[in-house]
Amino acid sequence: MKIRSIYFLLFLAATSLYSCNKDSSSAENEQISGAPEQIKIKEAWNASHDWVKQMTLSDSLLIRNINWGIDISQIKESAELAESQPKSGKSYSLYFDDSDLNFVDISYLPNAQGQLSEIDLDIYVEENAQVSELQKGIKEYFDVKFGASKSTGKKTTWTQNKNTQVEMEDVSTSKDPGIKIVLKAKS
Repeated sequence: MKIRSIYFLLFLAATSLYSCNKDSSSAENEQISGAPEQIKIKEAWNASHDWVKQMTLSDSLLIRNINWGIDISQIKESAELAESQPKSGKSYSLYFDDSDLNFVDISYLPNAQGQLSEIDLDIYVEENAQVSELQKGIKEYFDVKFGASKSTGKKTTWTQNKNTQVEMEDVSTSKDPGIKIVLKAKS
């Protein structure tokens, strides 16, 4: 009788161990299956225009190594504080080169709880040709990161991502070529 109990306990332990290993392998396979998407995003970011890389900082998280919901006061930014600030939130200026003509103002805007819910990128460039080139580079990268885009006139939108909606618009004037990008957290 005692030997049967021992065998039964060993059988239960072996079954339990096998079950745990199977669950662990399943979880690992789910992580690995998500990896090809992240690899594509990384490859698209690596192949993107230098200014797109400077503006987004990396391919991880949303952009600039942050994610939705972070408290605005916790955002650590390497760019310099912009001359004009929004009523709520923080704005920074990032210069693409040594001139004062090619730069992006990055504004982090909070929701009512003080958490990041919108990022505005106001991009200013020296020449109109740079607008088209930069828009093309942004579109190519964002199409991989946020899903396929739709273009209507001067606006391009990305709405397929479950967490983020993005809108890019050519806001150039005859004297000031530029692009506006608005990233918003989906509620």
